[in-house]
Amino acid sequence: MIKLYRILDWWLNRKRRSTPRRGPGRGVLLISSGGLGDTILFSVMIGKFQELARPGEPVHLIIRSECRSVQFLFPPEVQVKPVNYRRFLRNPFYRYWVSMNLRDQGYRLAVSTDHLRLPTIDDALVFACQAEQTFAMEPRSWPKHDRHLAQNSLRYSRLVKVNPEMAHRLIRWLELINGLTGKEDSPPLVRFDSKRLPPPANVSNPTVVLHPFSAIRERQFPVDIWKKLVDRLPSDYAVVLSAAPGDLDRNEEFRDLLDLSRVSLDTTSLEEKASLLGAASLVVSVDTSLMHLAVGVGARTLCLASAAHVVDSVPYDPRITPDNVTFLYFDMPCRGCLGNCILPLENDRYPCVARLDVERILAMVNEMMPAHEGRTR
Repeated sequence: MIKLYRILDWWLNRKRRSTPRRGPGRGVLLISSGGLGDTILFSVMIGKFQELARPGEPVHLIIRSECRSVQFLFPPEVQVKPVNYRRFLRNPFYRYWVSMNLRDQGYRLAVSTDHLRLPTIDDALVFACQAEQTFAMEPRSWPKHDRHLAQNSLRYSRLVKVNPEMAHRLIRWLELINGLTGKEDSPPLVRFDSKRLPPPANVSNPTVVLHPFSAIRERQFPVDIWKKLVDRLPSDYAVVLSAAPGDLDRNEEFRDLLDLSRVSLDTTSLEEKASLLGAASLVVSVDTSLMHLAVGVGARTLCLASAAHVVDSVPYDPRITPDNVTFLYFDMPCRGCLGNCILPLENDRYPCVARLDVERILAMVNEMMPAHEGRTR
């Protein structure tokens, strides 16, 4: 059965071919289709991609609609255009509206920035622009879509060849932009422009921020570890439990932390959390978007990670790692599985999570505590 979006794309392509452009193209469209963490990290690279624009040209950036909460990390000269990818794939009226809007912008250049590219969304957005030039990386293999990706590759003006080995996503973006500009720039550290950040929050006590929640429960560390961590902190420290909407509803056992007298709950927006992180003495987080935010803000950060995204996500490539972050994980021969765990769960968690020793975690927290503020007990 032919999908409705295929019929619509075929019709839109015919319409574009039969309708002449209004004039020479102007402007650059970038498409970054990753999740919240990827979008946070892409903000570190946006300056290099702005170099593709000619003097006075606008630069627009498509992100997923659920990532609009981190728009504040991008410079005001970049117009962020959130798109609901689910609707774009399933609702022909929305797909038509988005496609025609992109076409009417008259872009000179459209760039898909993701190595793992979905032909029904990423490529469709690029081709909808009818830009004079279209660029992307040679796509990472995706068996379900490889044939479609190969067909679409013929429609790009240029595909940049990247290292076939696994690499951190920020390094992939660097390979892409260096390939397009002909430069050999080094990758930047994960650090945000201070002009884009809110001022640090006013805190009356030294503050530790804990973020134990992941979208994948098997990657979370048990609440007992976090209780022990709180118990080891000096008595004059305030502790903030960071959560996104719904985190506590999905993890009721973590409400026990809020029964501790010095623990408070923070469910504010990511921009407000950036203010809190900027004032924190230490942030302890699982591998999630808040961890990337904390690192970029400059907060002293301990990331408790699984081994699932080693190389691809954490730990960072040494070339982009600032000195304010430490990554802690239990190494496994199957590291880098990207969440496709081949081993039985242990205590309802990935083995690489279940085997990270609590005393090792507490020792690292003790080591990372600011010396002028005291150590853990």
